[in-house]
Amino acid sequence: MILCNIKIKRNLNKHKFYMKTLLDIDYIIENNAPVIRLFYKITAPEKNEADKKVACVRNFTPYFYAVPKEDIETLEYEIKQQNLAVIIRTERVKKFYRNNEVAVLKIYTNLPYDIREIREVIRNLPACKETYEDNIPFTERYTIDTGTTFIESDKNLITGAFDIETYNPKIMSRPGIDPILAISYAEGRLGRSNDINNNDINNNDINNNNNTNNTTYKKVFTWKKSAQDFVETCESEADMLNKFLQTISERDIDILVSYNGDNYDFKYLQERAKILKFKTPLNFGKFDGVEKKLKFEKSGISVAAYIDGLPHIDLFPVARQLFSLPKYDLNNVYYEIFGKKGKEDLDKSKIYEIWDDAEKSEMCEQNLNKFFKYSLKDSEITLEIALSLLPLYIELSHITGMPLQKTTRMGSGMRVEHLLMSKSYKKNLLIPNKRSISHNGEEESYAGGFVLEPEKGLHDNIIVFDFRSLYPSIIISHNIDPLTINCECCKNDEDNKISINNSTFRFCKKNTGFIPEVLKSLVERRIELKNLMKTEGNSEKRKILDVQQQALKILVNSAYGYMGFARARWYSKECAESVTAYGRKYIQQVMDEARKVNFNVIYGDSLPYDRYIFIKFNNGDIMPVKIGELYDKYKDTDTNINGIFTLAMDKNKKITFKPIIRVIRHNYNGKLLKIITKYGSTIVTPQHAVYSFNHKTNKICLVDAKELKKGDPLISLTNPEITAKYMGEYIFDVVEMDMGEYSKELSLYSDNLSFPSKHGECPYCKQNVHLSSHVYLKHPERRQAYKKESSFAWVGGKNAKTRKIPRYWTLDKDLAWLLGFYCAEGSVSDVLTKSGRKCILSFGSQNKEILKKVKSILDTKTGTFTKIIEDYDKGLNKKMFYYRISSVPIVALFQYGFGVGKGSEFKKIPWFIFAAEEPLRKVFTEGYLDGDGNFKKGERYVTHFIEFSTKSKDLAIGLGFLFKTLKYGKNYFGKEIKHVAWHYRKDKPKIQKLRLQSAKGSKGDFCLAEITSIEEMPNEKYVYDLEVSNIHNFVDAEGMILVHNTDSIFMTKPGESRDEILSDANKFLKHINESLPGMMELDLQGFYQTGIFITKKRYALMEEDGRLIVKGLETKRRDWANIAKETQKEVLMLILKEKNVRKAVDLVRKKINEIKEGKVRKEDLAINTKLTRSVDSYIQKKEPHVAAVKRAMNKGINFEEGDIITYIVTKNGREINEKTMVVELVEEGNYDVNYYIDNQILPAVMRIMEAMNYSKDELKGMEKQMKLF
Repeated sequence: MILCNIKIKRNLNKHKFYMKTLLDIDYIIENNAPVIRLFYKITAPEKNEADKKVACVRNFTPYFYAVPKEDIETLEYEIKQQNLAVIIRTERVKKFYRNNEVAVLKIYTNLPYDIREIREVIRNLPACKETYEDNIPFTERYTIDTGTTFIESDKNLITGAFDIETYNPKIMSRPGIDPILAISYAEGRLGRSNDINNNDINNNDINNNNNTNNTTYKKVFTWKKSAQDFVETCESEADMLNKFLQTISERDIDILVSYNGDNYDFKYLQERAKILKFKTPLNFGKFDGVEKKLKFEKSGISVAAYIDGLPHIDLFPVARQLFSLPKYDLNNVYYEIFGKKGKEDLDKSKIYEIWDDAEKSEMCEQNLNKFFKYSLKDSEITLEIALSLLPLYIELSHITGMPLQKTTRMGSGMRVEHLLMSKSYKKNLLIPNKRSISHNGEEESYAGGFVLEPEKGLHDNIIVFDFRSLYPSIIISHNIDPLTINCECCKNDEDNKISINNSTFRFCKKNTGFIPEVLKSLVERRIELKNLMKTEGNSEKRKILDVQQQALKILVNSAYGYMGFARARWYSKECAESVTAYGRKYIQQVMDEARKVNFNVIYGDSLPYDRYIFIKFNNGDIMPVKIGELYDKYKDTDTNINGIFTLAMDKNKKITFKPIIRVIRHNYNGKLLKIITKYGSTIVTPQHAVYSFNHKTNKICLVDAKELKKGDPLISLTNPEITAKYMGEYIFDVVEMDMGEYSKELSLYSDNLSFPSKHGECPYCKQNVHLSSHVYLKHPERRQAYKKESSFAWVGGKNAKTRKIPRYWTLDKDLAWLLGFYCAEGSVSDVLTKSGRKCILSFGSQNKEILKKVKSILDTKTGTFTKIIEDYDKGLNKKMFYYRISSVPIVALFQYGFGVGKGSEFKKIPWFIFAAEEPLRKVFTEGYLDGDGNFKKGERYVTHFIEFSTKSKDLAIGLGFLFKTLKYGKNYFGKEIKHVAWHYRKDKPKIQKLRLQSAKGSKGDFCLAEITSIEEMPNEKYVYDLEVSNIHNFVDAEGMILVHNTDSIFMTKPGESRDEILSDANKFLKHINESLPGMMELDLQGFYQTGIFITKKRYALMEEDGRLIVKGLETKRRDWANIAKETQKEVLMLILKEKNVRKAVDLVRKKINEIKEGKVRKEDLAINTKLTRSVDSYIQKKEPHVAAVKRAMNKGINFEEGDIITYIVTKNGREINEKTMVVELVEEGNYDVNYYIDNQILPAVMRIMEAMNYSKDELKGMEKQMKLF
């Protein structure tokens, strides 16, 4: 490797020891060759002097690998025949592939992006089995190959934090109009140290992160005068921006941090710079002659702001990864870390007034100074947060070999993947490719998990056990790895096998797998660090050790979630399934053993694997999915699910999609209950709460499933809220669709001509030739690789015979109808016959007119002519008509691209139909009913009702949903036809018969679904549940039945002292750990004096030191006002700490009286809700926060998608959506008393008080009445 010479400053040459710290990496193209640039800080530690240098690597060449099908010589020859000018050279090397050493071809290219251009060509060569490592970014390729690490030594990184304040007469500032008023900046030192044994480390080496003394430099740049010493007054906004850039440049900091800088500060700075005629992109100085230019790059679904040579860390995504908060503002994050308020409040909506009035009076001048202090504090606490959190991410960066700015923005799975890639290179292993999976295609799945029904009420002496890194320890102890599964050497070994459903997996006991080996080294290093912490007397060294072990913990605990993520390079369904199966086994073992020694187990719940729910993605796509599959696809051991929503009923009884926080999986050994109603069914554990209806109160109520009986009602929902994404004339590019197993068979063509295997005149060169082979071999210019970059508009196969289809398909009513008809009467087939392979799309009907419509649509869309075939069906004794197209691309398009499936039991609704505009949804259902529907008219109906049957559960659920989104008029009695009845045939259980009709028990957007039968079902071993944001319900898709959503092993041992209980617990712990294999270990996680258990996932525990731990009781939800949160917390403290329920009742009554008397400040009444989409996209605009936004916008206050809306329910209006106003527009005392009592205070405490046998009336002050028994 050749590095350009790094010249050190003359005054550093005298020092014997230099410390090099790599801050950043990128590459440029110079003289048509890539040059890696390494941005180093070079320090002489004993003198605290530093220099900045860029090292250039000029001979690191891009490459990837090709694995031959048979001999490498043939592959090498075929590549040479392609005459690919971008290939510099090839080299035969040995790599390990699936435990075998194989000869592969290492292909070097001129430029990094050349690999992207030629990999498909190489992969499609007859002699090539597969290509590998062809999609690794060039800088990552370099860090992997060289073992480069970042921020590996310097413990004195100069870190700057900044924040901007903007003019805001419309609340939300507009960069095109509103200037920047102030830019605050604070600076401190941040670091890590590899050398824990360095005796020079003392308590001053690393900053004490609990006070603002960390700030070594601070400044507020503005263009208003101020006498405060930290304020620098500039001549204008442009001068202020220039001074800020100049300061960053001159102070030559190592890291720049912001809070939400990616999405706001940097974008605003850039826009203002353009208006102020600055040269953009903005320049923050130079790094050894290289300009530190601002650039925006895609980071996942967001955009990140990067600066060449100056790592920019946005702490907003860091906070979202680490904490679960109701609102991720700077103050909340600061309080979460330090337990105190970060800054004094300032009414930000009045900033423009403070600015405009600054020179009117002495008071106005004081307000301006307060504003500058407020601005400075933003930067100071941003800096404090950075100094507290970034050491962990620096450690993660160091371990994984990823730049710090990338590490802070990536998910835990990506960190694991990069670590595994680095380790693979060192072991000479080929790095696996990522699987290609369609978002609407079927994906493999697996199972796992645990929980019990809690004993409701107050408990004493609670012990919590937890496995230490359960899944990683299972992977290590059982050697679970994609390359160790079902090995030949251990096929007869019975000790290391696990049975799952009908499959048995064994894992090698002789050769350690790659992933277990990597994880074991991380776990052993973490144990070593934790042991060092126990004996380390120096508090700062102990702090460093703690950060290092935390980083290892994050990586270790992310490994299982990574292995189960289907887009991971090391994904293995069998391995992920085995890990969770072992997990179920060991958790159940602990439960059984605990009961043997007289521990009482408190806690569980849920739905079986194959129950469907509806989900919606951030991009607007909707689909039904099995709850178990959702867990398998998106479960991550460290992080919650982001960007996936499920159907639920909100507080206003609207059927809408709410964010999923987690999918939970539990072990379960009891029976399941299958509850069938007239309008659908559900299968739950007996203790699972479902929604029923109380006719006395005329309200929906919760009931445990085991308490239900025949004739009781469940709740079946209708009229789900749909936001249309796919409008008429939406154009699909087939190349962007995943065509499943057919993807490798397809190519793009310049025309739609097909050529049979016979002689004839070639239309291109006019020669008389054997057409199919001649055109394929001699006219490759008409064929291109199947990729988006191509401009060719026809999709065909690899040979000239294959019939072509258009690349672009318009979603119009014709296509929607056709897809609906396909779901009823269409099919695809791909079979080998004596005459060859047959790939056929087929439609059949007794109605020739219907087939003429099919023909008209497909002939038009494909640009071909196909005849209708007439046949006689002896089975039906009737004439039949068929329309068939023989073409690989058309089969691939319907089965995979459109995703309508194959075979009558596996048909399903295309994902885009669920989110299509109403006319398209309706015409799709018409197409289906033209093939498989009955229109009947009974005496009770003005219009025809609709009835249909299908073998496909997917299709039945999808159609039921679609019909509930459409309007079909009213029956004879004026009742809306908007509910779907389900009829289950005992003679043919696979057939679902559905009927769209009115419902006798209709209650608006739900109906009462009378239970017709309840039957026990066999043990499923594992069940699933959802945690949904702000809502405690979700929808079982089969009939849209509303169910309740509900985790650790909780045990009690009453009647003994604390010391006796802990002694018994430790004996139990020793007994269990002696029986566990390898590195598996059970820990005693905690002892709690008291706890109150309400229902599934709702409990509160009191620690021995008086701290409160609350789960599932809404104390952190942002749609609850502070008055409700604080009341609930105080109630729990009185019950758990003082065990005084009467005091808790008096407290609630006191709070209610304060509300009635108008004594509550508006800041304690404010409710926060996120605006999840643009205001215009809300159809009804009746949601309380949306209504508040509309009123604010009418007054010139603008809001955008993603903003947190803070509003109050006022006295104005009748309905709640008429009462809401953003907090800035509300006067003190203007609030709806009844709303805050009935919808905030009481709901926050009722579950707790009901567990203590108190009713709502009693809390309101009514005396407890005698009850008859």
